[in-house]
Amino acid sequence: MNQTFIKLVCVFVLLSTSALAAANMQLNNVIFHFEPGESARQDVEIYNPGDTNLYVEIVPTQVRSPGDEDEHREVIKDPRAAGLLVTPNKLVIPPGASKNVRLVKLGDAQDERIYRIAAKPVVGGLDAQQSGLKVMIGYEVLAIVYPNKIETDLEVQRDGQRLRVKNLGNANVLLREGFQCPSKDTPQEDCTPLPGKRMYPGNEWELELPHDLPVTFYQSVGTRNYMETYP
Repeated sequence: MNQTFIKLVCVFVLLSTSALAAANMQLNNVIFHFEPGESARQDVEIYNPGDTNLYVEIVPTQVRSPGDEDEHREVIKDPRAAGLLVTPNKLVIPPGASKNVRLVKLGDAQDERIYRIAAKPVVGGLDAQQSGLKVMIGYEVLAIVYPNKIETDLEVQRDGQRLRVKNLGNANVLLREGFQCPSKDTPQEDCTPLPGKRMYPGNEWELELPHDLPVTFYQSVGTRNYMETYP
């Protein structure tokens, strides 16, 4: 998946649509990197901008075969086996306040581990005199635990206007803000933008290009950012 976060929208219809109530939240970050030699603990800060208590359920999952056709998620029941502790699993946040959800990496990783943590508002009641529609908006956090020694090996091949990319390394590479220019003299702002993708280890990707000239992507491995051009 190449989304930095997934917004979850759950709509609960109560009696009629004569009134509307919303439960919202704000997160300080939606992608957390646990890199070698860095802290094993990070906090997701959840802020309640509303005027009523916000009830939040936290559901951590481990992503298996990320980026592949058989990608699936497993709810974390045993943090030690999964390698990540997420606590607490429920929050009550007063209006205008914030609370933290702590992510703790457990043990060292030989292979990259991927997690998705859903922060979902829990339905509260409407005023007794109201009937209406209640909209609940939640978010999903991406947590990446990198292997002890990161080895980057992105294989990029060109066949005419087809680009083939394969991640032969042991850590994901985020391809973003790609572009291809129709001529060598074209300013970057006038070049054709290209879609991006997060390439997990073993992932393969093919992209049809609009031109025959070199392709450039901004790339990220963990918190390291750089630019690469492929002829």
